Amino acid sequence: MLDSNIFDRLDEDPEVLSMLRERCDLRLYVSDVQLAELAAIPDEARRQRLLGLAKALCFTVSSSGVLAGAKQKHRADASIAMLSIAKCDALVSDDEGLFEYARNKGVRVLDFDGFVKRYVL
Repeated sequence: MLDSNIFDRLDEDPEVLSMLRERCDLRLYVSDVQLAELAAIPDEARRQRLLGLAKALCFTVSSSGVLAGAKQKHRADASIAMLSIAKCDALVSDDEGLFEYARNKGVRVLDFDGFVKRYVL
């Protein structure tokens, strides 16, 4: 699963983006939580670019019914972590808080650079 911050990194690195688009063996996911984060970006041009990348590269998974009793403050991170466990082999995020939270929940987590080195190059 690609976290919302990863789409910024892909937008900034056309070479990696091009290579990733050619990797038909990777099944990439994004959740409705991350799509909502991208949809809230104030800059319209950036919002459209990043949403376009997310929709072009990823399958969307719903967070509906994933959480029960999670504190509101951590609901998004908890949802992303639980969806990663249920639907994916790994979570890719440069968000240190989410990275640690997900790792502590047993999710295999990679940062963008680690993901690129392991799966794209």
